[in-house]
Amino acid sequence: MSAVQHAIRVNIFHSAKSASYWANSPDLHGLAASGKSRAEVEQEARYAAEALFEIHGIEGDPEISFQDAQFEEE
Repeated sequence: MSAVQHAIRVNIFHSAKSASYWANSPDLHGLAASGKSRAEVEQEARYAAEALFEIHGIEGDPEISFQDAQFEEE
């Protein structure tokens, strides 16, 4: 029997001004991550999703899709 997969969208933001990345998810309340590179923020978001699944007793694995998101820098 295969594990249940849960589709989770994760928004990736980048600030050239502060040279940082951060992420949140419209599908998994409380998911937040940050890092100095895109790879680092994606890994941190995976860890956060897995931790939130465990905390909330959600069975299965998060199937994460990363998407670039925009914001206005001042």
